[in-house]
Parts: sequence; structure tokens; C-alpha cells
Amino acid sequence: MPLKKGFKEIVKSHGKLKGCYVFLMVYMHKLLERCFEYIIKACIPVDKSVIIFRSTPDFSDNARALAEYMIEKGYTKKYRIFFDVGNRNKYKGRTREIVFISSKAKYGRYRLCSIYRLFTAGYLMSTHEMIVIRQNARKEQLVVRLWHGCGYKDRSSQDGGGRYFDAALVPGELFVKPKAYFWNVDEKCVLPLGYPRYDWLRTKDPVAQVLLESYKKNQETKVVLWMPTFRIDKRGKCTESNSITQFPLLNVAEKWIELDHFCIEHNIVMIVKLHPFQAEYDIPFSRLSNIRKVSNQTFDEADVPMYKFVALTDALISDYSSIAIDYLIVNRPIAFTLDDFEEYRRTRGFVFDDPRIYMPGHHLYKYEDLKDFLLDVSEESDPYKKQRKQMYGKAITSSENYCKSILDKIGIVYK
Repeated sequence: MPLKKGFKEIVKSHGKLKGCYVFLMVYMHKLLERCFEYIIKACIPVDKSVIIFRSTPDFSDNARALAEYMIEKGYTKKYRIFFDVGNRNKYKGRTREIVFISSKAKYGRYRLCSIYRLFTAGYLMSTHEMIVIRQNARKEQLVVRLWHGCGYKDRSSQDGGGRYFDAALVPGELFVKPKAYFWNVDEKCVLPLGYPRYDWLRTKDPVAQVLLESYKKNQETKVVLWMPTFRIDKRGKCTESNSITQFPLLNVAEKWIELDHFCIEHNIVMIVKLHPFQAEYDIPFSRLSNIRKVSNQTFDEADVPMYKFVALTDALISDYSSIAIDYLIVNRPIAFTLDDFEEYRRTRGFVFDDPRIYMPGHHLYKYEDLKDFLLDVSEESDPYKKQRKQMYGKAITSSENYCKSILDKIGIVYK
């Protein structure tokens, strides 16, 4: 963090006298970090057999998918895998093939042993915050942005002000140009290879199946997953829209109760997965029977990657989120909530001039549209199957094995 801002935050939390002492210690540690980094870069070569992953949340998403694939296929006979997490003790004894590390300590400091790893590793790959940005990395290191999805939003702002990585993943050619603009990089850096987690979407994981079955009322129950993008950031960092309703289509408890009765009548269980950054919605889950809530904690406790659960659902409701693009791999019905479309266009903006052209599914502008979609799902009516297939061809690069294709492209090959 900036020096002045860091000083103010430390003084605010510790008091003036102790805060000054703590800030001095932090500042001295930062100088030591710089010296240590300089010595490492000058004296110790990069080890191309070392790979460091990072994800948000810890040990999840594309980074986990790629790391676990490497273990499964025997890459660890040639490469050493490190995974940077907030609390390494949480993963103690999980697997011998991955070394869990915690590179950061309090106040943004880096542990000196972590600095050694970070600047000698051959590959640095992250889904969100870069482990080491390109400007600080060594020329022999490859910095890869695995990223966490491409949806319909993002046109209105650029990320960063320069080249923060060597390569970044997007689902397919459709997203190369907009993401190159968003990241402010050359289009050659954007690789339309799809994501490692796409392999999860084509599997039927038995543990994920058990979790899914725990929500169903019987074998005929249809499971509809509702995953809206976040609109108000609980961290206070970003407001996606100024929506008065807060949640698409439903703005009062009575509507949720009415929808729950509709789901009961048609043997549907609706799973609502809120975005981890979303400020909490006022949804009366305790009064609902067939509308259930899940969170990242739900999947963490079950040790089920979310996308393995997504792969087993019967239908998806989303809006402008990347999950709607990813779900094309699953090839089951999708509905898009668009009741705040114009408002969202004015605030956050979209990747495409009219993203609705690229939304192959039911377009929901009002509550009755939602009921029509759910009725189609219960009756196994799928009127947009052809359109989904066409959109898949435009948006996603087809691959029999996404993890292998990505590893081959960036030069991680095991023979």
C-alpha cells in the first residue's frame, strides 16, 4: 500500500506512539525485502521446474484445477508445485505433491523465505491478484493470469496501466480484443484457450453428486442454480449498479415465498449462490423450503470445487456474469435476468454494444418471465439448445483437454 496511507492505517489501529513504532518496523522490513530481492536476482538462477499458484478464494478455481491435473497426470515427477494461500496450516497434510505457502504477513510484508521462492520460480500463475507483476518479475520467469472468467460486463474501465503479465487466459476468440483493452496489453498476450476449470464442467464427480442430492426432494427434482453477479460490493471497492431492488426480479419477501410455492408445485429446487463480494441480500431463506442458499463455505466444507457442482445442475439463472459463458460447456438451459439492463449499461457498461445478442436463453425482464423459464425446465422443454450451440462456437475454444492445452502452450510439458 502507499506509504502515507499505510502510516495512517497503522496509527489508527495501534495509536500514535505504538503506531509509529510498528510503521518503522514495517518500513525497515520493506527495505530488507528490496535488498533480499536484489541479491536473489543477482546471484540465484530461475528454476524452471518450480511453479507457484495463487487463487481467490484460496486453493480454488482455475489454479486448483490446473494444479490437481498436474498431480493426476504425473507432472510432479518433473515439476515442483507451490500454492500461495492465506493460512498454510489449513492445508497441512492435504497432499505431498503441493507445498502450501503463505507469502504475505501482516501489513503487506513478504516473508523472506517467500521472496526467495517468488523470484526463483519459473512460473507464477494466479486467478486474481498477480503473485509478482511483470515489471518486478525476472525476464526468465513466466507470469500467467489464469483469470476467473469473462462475462458480458467490463467495457467501461481498464485494469492497471501496463503489462502485468506475459499471458492471460480467456474462453475464446470473442474475448481477446475486449480483454486486451481492459488489461491494456497487446492482443498477443491474451490466449483464447479456455479455462482449466472447464474440464471440471465435463465430469460427474461423486462427491459433488452427493452434495447435489442432499438438496433434492426426490430423484425427479430439477435443480436450478441462480448465480447473479454482484451489484453492491460489501468491501466498498466497487458498485456494479445502483439497483434499488438489490436482487434481480425479486424485491420483497412475499415474492420469494410465492416463488418457493411455485418451485414446490413443480418439483424444482432453486440453489441461490451469491457472489462472494456481494453485500448480503435480505432473502428470507429460513421461511423457504425449495429455495436454498449456498456459499463458498458450503463447497469448502464439502471439499467440492464449485464448478464440479455446477456441472450437475439442470439449469442456470444468471445475468451479466461469466458463469453464463462457462455454462455453455454444460449445454443446459440458461436464463438471463435483464430487469436492470439499462441501468447496468449506464453504470458499469458492457463488453459488447448489445450483449443480449450473445445471450442464448430466456431473457427475464419481469417475475412472470422467471416462472415461464422454470416451467420449461420442469417440463424439460429446451427451446434455445440450437442458439447455445452457436454461441459456444463463437465464445469458447473447443478442446478435449483444457488443462493439457494450456500447459502445452505455456511450455509446461511432461513426457
